[in-house]
Amino acid sequence: NYICYVDAHNGNLLMRKNTVMYEAPSTGTATVSGAVYPTNPYDLSVNQNFKYLKAVDQSSNTSYYTDSNGDVVLPMNIGTQVRYKLEGLYADVQTSGNTPDIFQNLAANNNIVFNNSNSTIQERTAYQAVNNIHDHLKIVFPNYTGLDTPMPTNIDEIGSCNAFFDGSSINFYAEGGGCHATANIPDVVYHEYGHAINSDRYNGSGWGGGMSNGGLNEGFADVWAISLTESPVLGFGWDLLDPNVYVRRYDQNRKVYPQDLVG
Repeated sequence: NYICYVDAHNGNLLMRKNTVMYEAPSTGTATVSGAVYPTNPYDLSVNQNFKYLKAVDQSSNTSYYTDSNGDVVLPMNIGTQVRYKLEGLYADVQTSGNTPDIFQNLAANNNIVFNNSNSTIQERTAYQAVNNIHDHLKIVFPNYTGLDTPMPTNIDEIGSCNAFFDGSSINFYAEGGGCHATANIPDVVYHEYGHAINSDRYNGSGWGGGMSNGGLNEGFADVWAISLTESPVLGFGWDLLDPNVYVRRYDQNRKVYPQDLVG
């Protein structure tokens, strides 16, 4: 809202002053975090910053994303409403079709915390785990861009004691049947995302048939997980009662091709 003075003879602008006085700069920063299971539900949850997470300016519908440290600069007026979502550059977490979110008016500095009032720990753990395995993929294949899109990540699907990749999304069953919610086990998230890597790379490399050998597909999905964790045991935390139950391990009773091939 400007007051302007102009020369009455030639129309030249002599002075202009904005009468709107802001009490803070027209920009803000935010750090987004939440408690997750870094290994499995039997270890303590840890508060971690959420990388690559979407922050949407509600006035313009413009999206911004946190960096690898969970920080984002938001170049908008102080007081603008921002929607923070458990969706980002590489993961889109949903439970029954709904993505956890937080609406907050922008201040100069903002600490956005996803907690049990606005999300579940399995939603938060899966979000962080998808980003961890995508980072790992980019370390191994830095020029590969086939999965540089948000992976649909469905939490607490009907069923128990399992998880699956269906060709376009990764899906995790709810707690039940003696098993934890499988989204609470990062190893399982890494493994299912490993199936997505297997499928996408084999389909896009000239072969076009995907990794059709089921045993090979399972094995290489495990390789993606254990090469990230650098542990030979995959899936501690599977069982609701026994913390020593795991999915598979590769340091005992090892089978080596071709000498251990049967049938």
